[in-house]
Amino acid sequence: MRNGLLFILLLTALACKRYKDPAPFTDSRIKNKYCNDPAAINYNWDFPGIPDNSVCIYPAQIYQGSYFYRDSIFNAAGTLLAQDSFNISIIQIDSTHLTISGFCDTTKYTARATRYYTFTLDSLLGNGQLYCNNKDTIAGKGIKNGIGDTSFLKLIYTLQTDTGVSYHSGTATKF
Repeated sequence: MRNGLLFILLLTALACKRYKDPAPFTDSRIKNKYCNDPAAINYNWDFPGIPDNSVCIYPAQIYQGSYFYRDSIFNAAGTLLAQDSFNISIIQIDSTHLTISGFCDTTKYTARATRYYTFTLDSLLGNGQLYCNNKDTIAGKGIKNGIGDTSFLKLIYTLQTDTGVSYHSGTATKF
């Protein structure tokens, strides 16, 4: 019986072939390119396809440009105090960092953009960045409705001054 079992095991071992992976298959019908960089907003859109990072769109890229900003200023109770409008400029530094100018003469604020259509002003002092007179601070964020929405940007920020806190909310339109 031992010989029979040994014979069956030997026969099975000799009869089995080692598995070999098939050659890679490329479907000639697939022509579309897709972004293969996880840091990009459009990561893996149009997959399956041909990986090509030249089609990638990065977070800071979607904000770059000049905008006309319409601002509404509120107090802590939510009462509208004033309205203002001015031009702002957003410049892309790298794939996630940008600078925003136009609130003050030469002051540039730094911000970090995410893949989810938002950016936040960097907090350099723990509660924001120095504002125009170097005594006040600004903290806030910007929001886009998506990659296809290239002309509108919602800005929400808070100014902390020696006279109190004011809350700003408005829409920036690209020009």
